[in-house]
Amino acid sequence: MAVINAFRKVVDALLALALAVIVTAMLYQVGARYLYHAALPWPEELSQLLLVILSFFGMYRAIDEDLHIRLNLIPAHLSGVAVRALKTVAILASTAFLAYISFGGYELALRSWNQPSMAMRLPMGWFYLAIPVACGLSVLALIGRLAELYTKDPRQE
Repeated sequence: MAVINAFRKVVDALLALALAVIVTAMLYQVGARYLYHAALPWPEELSQLLLVILSFFGMYRAIDEDLHIRLNLIPAHLSGVAVRALKTVAILASTAFLAYISFGGYELALRSWNQPSMAMRLPMGWFYLAIPVACGLSVLALIGRLAELYTKDPRQE
């Protein structure tokens, strides 16, 4: 469990770093426009790519901490077995969807290693790799949610 907590802290630190880089790059871009009356090509591209990466890994952290917004549509009068079954179906459907997205993101990353980004000239595969990695981590987090579902009372949130 200590390794998992350390990994979570590393992901959180990388998310904070990505946000700091986005803010710094955009401030640099604003300064360059003001001082030189010309836009630099790379700050906007870097910010866009980091924002996508931030979104995918933020999804993983939200699933891991069970922080996503939810609609509680399961009636309160259902038995614990029925509640557990409905939640299991929802988790399995989410897991299947994320596994599919992860597979597609992996194929996209493989196909784009030779495609450089427009401004920074870095391989797009590095950026597209965030999709399968974050979705794979999200699948693991959902499996953890499923394990928790069978170790506690399913009617408790």
